[in-house]
Parts: sequence; structure tokens; C-alpha cells
Amino acid sequence: MRLLVLCLLCCLPLHSLLAQPLCTSPLRVGFDDWPPYHYYQQENGHRELRGFAVDYLNAVSARLGCRLVYLERPWKRGLHDLEQGRLDIAMEAYFVEDRARYAWFSNAYNPGRTALWVRKSGDKGEQDLASWLARGNRLGVTRDYNYGPEIARLLQRYRAQVSEVNDVQNYRKLQLGRIDGFLGDILATPWGLKREGLAEEVVPHIMGVYETPTFFMLSKKTLSGEFVQRFNQALEAVGKSEEHALIWRRYLPAR
Repeated sequence: MRLLVLCLLCCLPLHSLLAQPLCTSPLRVGFDDWPPYHYYQQENGHRELRGFAVDYLNAVSARLGCRLVYLERPWKRGLHDLEQGRLDIAMEAYFVEDRARYAWFSNAYNPGRTALWVRKSGDKGEQDLASWLARGNRLGVTRDYNYGPEIARLLQRYRAQVSEVNDVQNYRKLQLGRIDGFLGDILATPWGLKREGLAEEVVPHIMGVYETPTFFMLSKKTLSGEFVQRFNQALEAVGKSEEHALIWRRYLPAR
């Protein structure tokens, strides 16, 4: 009997013997509460994880045949766990050189637009952020948020006019007139304003401020370059599918 099994194995193609499942165990994905990218929503008496990035990653993993386990973490802890191999994937990440030491970056899947948000009754005459700041306007930015090198230099030049707090504090400071505007993500900010009851008071300025794509980060400790290549192929397939448009429509703010 043993000889028969050995003979049958010898007859199999070599690639069948060597082939391994792409994901031998569920991939651990870190997330924090940042609607509409990743957040909990009450559904039929229990919490369901929802979000633009969650739906996109679920679509990618379905094409790869991989299961996912989502683990809630503060953003900084999630990056640390990714570096240590305690997480496999982080979502909605900007490229930062230091992060490339410990993580692969997928292809981009979100253009990552940042807008200047002002009171609906405020002055909207300036065409760029530098001119707006040069007029003495006070700006709120989000603590520990990466706006890219060009905006960082501008914030440094006008640092006396810039305050660095969290998103909700920026909303309230604008409402109270303590700042004249704040920088916020074009998808996330409308959700945050609605949650705080300020959706009718604050609007995006017509100027373009900043656009940089976001990526999935994949731990170099737990995932191979070959896996990243397969991941990007699946990501590209989602981007070319009808599912891509459906996900965008699901999370775009109502006009």
C-alpha cells in the first residue's frame, strides 16, 4: 500500500507537489475607528465592521482565497505590531520612507484627497493654501497626520498660525471661531461633521490642497514579495471591476 502511494505521488506534476496555499492561516488586519474607511456599524443588534478600505480589502482577499481577521488597534500601535509581525496588513496608509523598512506597500487604491474646510459663511476667495495663510488665516491640522513634504514646509513657515489637535477639536474650534479653517480628508471629514451635527455649517473650500494616494501596508516579517505581487494583481482586478465603482458610491458623501 505504501509503495502504491509513493508511485501515485511520482506520477503527479512537480508543481502540484510544490504548490502551497497562498494563505495558510487568516491574515491579521489592524484598524482603528476612522469612518468611512474602517468603523463599526450597528446591524440587527450587533456591531458589523464597515468601511471603504474594509470593503476594498475584502474584495481583494476574496480573489486571493484568503481569510481575514480584523484586530482593533490605535494607529501607532498598529504600525508597531506590523513591524513586529503581530499584524500582517494595515489599511489607508501614506507612503513614508521609514515605514518601508518593515512593510511592503501595495499599489495605490485611493487618490487620498485633502481639502481645506471652512465655515459656510466664510471667505472662499483665495486659490491656494499659501495665499490663504499669507492673509493671516488660522489653520487647524490633525495631530500625527502626514500631509506630505510640500504642505509640511508650508505649515512650518506659518507655524504661529497653525494649531495641531484631533479632528473633533478642529470642528469645534472652527465653529467657535478660534480657527478659520482646517485640513481634512475629502471622504472622512463629511462623516465626522455629520456625527458631530455640523454638516450644514462647514464646507470644503474650492481650492485644491493636497492629493497623495493611500496604500495597504503588508508586513515584511510575515509576507513575501511573491505574496505582494499576487496581492497587487488582485487589487488591480478589483480596480477594473464594477465592484470598485460600487464601493466608491457606497461611501461618497451625499450632495
